Amino acid sequence: MPSPNGFISIDCGLASKTSYVDSVTGLTYVSDDGYIDTGVNSNISGQYTLNENYTTLETLRSFPSNIKNCYTLKPVTQGLKYLVRATFYYGNYDYTGKLPSFDLYFGVNFWTTVFIPSSNEWIFYEIIAIAPANYIEVCLVNTQHGNPFISVLELRPINNTLYEADSKKSLNNTNRNDIGSNNTNPLRYPQDALDRQWISWTADSWTAISTSSFLDGYDFEVPHFHS
Repeated sequence: MPSPNGFISIDCGLASKTSYVDSVTGLTYVSDDGYIDTGVNSNISGQYTLNENYTTLETLRSFPSNIKNCYTLKPVTQGLKYLVRATFYYGNYDYTGKLPSFDLYFGVNFWTTVFIPSSNEWIFYEIIAIAPANYIEVCLVNTQHGNPFISVLELRPINNTLYEADSKKSLNNTNRNDIGSNNTNPLRYPQDALDRQWISWTADSWTAISTSSFLDGYDFEVPHFHS
């Protein structure tokens, strides 16, 4: 399945000039050497290797030098809306067991502070924002709490009428849940054409219901089905 027009899918730390097709989404992930020229490629520690559904998390790029290191994502169209997702999986790649914390910027604007929960948990941060130019910069800033690093960086074009973001206001995702689902993996592309990630959330006391009908007429273009 070819990657949709406008998608940028980067497996940070992947060997230079290599790529692969992700087994879950069918999207093509490429190395990050065309988007940044600083940093050090590393593999996670073998004991933290995940299953074949998480190939994107096996490598990362860390930044032991410089206070600020930036990815330049292009091509994008100035004035259009994009979802940018940055994913982090420490996996004790540096064999120190010291979980870092650092800041993430969308261009010159503060996005969030990255907190790594543990060596064996991955975490992602999403922002929906307007491209200020014909490229988008995502920057990692060292705050003296360990070396910044990144595992995956993804950019997805978004319908300009879909979310209330504009040139002066971006949206920072807090959570996006697939209620009643017990899927092991997040629901995402191709079920969600925009490749948003929906995390399963259910409980034994809940009664799950479903429909085989298409849910039309909703402005947020939710996925139509689970599998």
